[in-house]
Amino acid sequence: MIPTLAVLAVTALTLGLGTVGLRFARTTSNFFVASRSVHPVWNAFAVSGEAMSAASYLGLPALIMVFGVDLLWALLGWTVGFLMLSLFMAAPVRRFGSYTIPEFIEGRLDAPQLRPVVAVMVIVVTWFFLLAQLKGAGVVVQELIGTPYWVGVVAVGLLVALNLSSGGMRGITFVQGFQFFFIFLGILVPFVVVSVLWFNGETEPVIVDDHPRFVEDMTVEYREAIVIEVAESATVQASGTIDRTPVDGQVRIDAGTVEIGAGSTIIWPEGIAAPFAQGLERLDGRTWSEPLGDKDLSGGHPLYFSLAMLVANAFGIMGMPHIVVRFYTNPTGREARRTSIWFMAMIIPYYAMLPLLGAFARVAGPDLFGIDSVDSATVVIGRLLDGTSGELITAVVSAGAAAAFLSTSSGLLIAMAGAVSHDIMSAGVPQFRRAVWAGAVLSIGAGLLVQSINISSLIGWSSSIAASSICPLLVLGIWWPRLTARGALSLVVVGGGLATIASAATMFGLVGGGWSRALLGTPALWSVPLAFATGVIVSLRDRNQVRDLGHKFALMHLPERPAETAS
Repeated sequence: MIPTLAVLAVTALTLGLGTVGLRFARTTSNFFVASRSVHPVWNAFAVSGEAMSAASYLGLPALIMVFGVDLLWALLGWTVGFLMLSLFMAAPVRRFGSYTIPEFIEGRLDAPQLRPVVAVMVIVVTWFFLLAQLKGAGVVVQELIGTPYWVGVVAVGLLVALNLSSGGMRGITFVQGFQFFFIFLGILVPFVVVSVLWFNGETEPVIVDDHPRFVEDMTVEYREAIVIEVAESATVQASGTIDRTPVDGQVRIDAGTVEIGAGSTIIWPEGIAAPFAQGLERLDGRTWSEPLGDKDLSGGHPLYFSLAMLVANAFGIMGMPHIVVRFYTNPTGREARRTSIWFMAMIIPYYAMLPLLGAFARVAGPDLFGIDSVDSATVVIGRLLDGTSGELITAVVSAGAAAAFLSTSSGLLIAMAGAVSHDIMSAGVPQFRRAVWAGAVLSIGAGLLVQSINISSLIGWSSSIAASSICPLLVLGIWWPRLTARGALSLVVVGGGLATIASAATMFGLVGGGWSRALLGTPALWSVPLAFATGVIVSLRDRNQVRDLGHKFALMHLPERPAETAS
């Protein structure tokens, strides 16, 4: 009950704070860049609220829970990416004075024809990332309240659309700043409490040689029909359908493949090895704790996966529209850089705490392996404490999860709506509001279809596409004078296009195992260098150079005068 109230409280606060933006929702500047008047510290809170998304809050502990320390590369990639974004991109993109990334590319390259192309890529990147947030909403609401998965997806999609269409960037910046505190506390509190108990010997050790086991009798509800792999034969209490046979009472389940019907309930006895959903790799504690071991990561190629994920996350963050656009809201480039410094100070401690939560979840939630619901890993950590203490921990974690997917969904939807209304339609505030609702409805529909796809997979595809298209565009556009419109177009078509095709093929199950799974499931290791190389080679062979380069580079790279006001 307490966790449910916590989620409802965060939701109500989001709606209440969102009404603040109604007073300012009158001009294009207010809607897209909050009139470029956001204080750097508060903007850092808002950036952190977007960056601490369901991908890191829910998806990363889930992956660590299953695969172990190999996933620490994800944290390193994100951290490096944020650092490079802060050092090399935050101030220049703000100084140029655009509202959106496509508008920046058009102005930098004198290429109006590029603007809708880049806008489409922005929509693709944000759409994959937004689906991950909606998946997180569905998972958390289902875990806490027991409602169907679609309830959380629809509720969050409509709530975010309502807030954005009311207040735009100004209103959502205010909301995201407050949501940051819930997100950070949602990780800090369980980390501190459970760590103290763990290191004092009051909970079970995490890194052990054995497989995950039930530490007590556990009742598991199977909402969906599923095939599981049972490692040890056991006598259980069950009701429902097992291997297509109705059961109600004590029954013997032999080791091997078992088919569980939808709506069934099984009480697994203490000490038995936890069943795993078919297709989910079962690792013992020793293999789980060793990097680059014999794991079925990325088709059985963990080294390739680690390197590809490092590249995707580092370069992908530099091209994430909902992150980059936040620096447009600062008054000056100098203030944008101050925002980035504050942001790095906030995000690094958060990332440092996440891995241990995945280890805690391996002990707290062995049942999640058998119902293929590892994305709930963070939410179940409260089970490690008894009674009200455990419920309070779950409440804090759940409130943080709600803030995470609400905050990031807001940033993503505003980037998507901006690309549609400002860059494709060349329209104003009324069209922006319609684009928000259209994007929300389409994303909700797609979010209902990705229930079986892990949050981390959706984020990985989004990062790979951004790293192969928007990031090279921005890096070359800011720092390489010889980039031309043809080079930029070739870069987007080759890098972004191939990464999108590879990700879509994996998403729709058209990719097998082995190297095909590795190369197409995480394409960044080859698509990012291919994108950069294509942009450079085509630009060098293009005789149509960009006009007025000196003025544009001075605008991006020369610091503002102390008395200079926002443009």
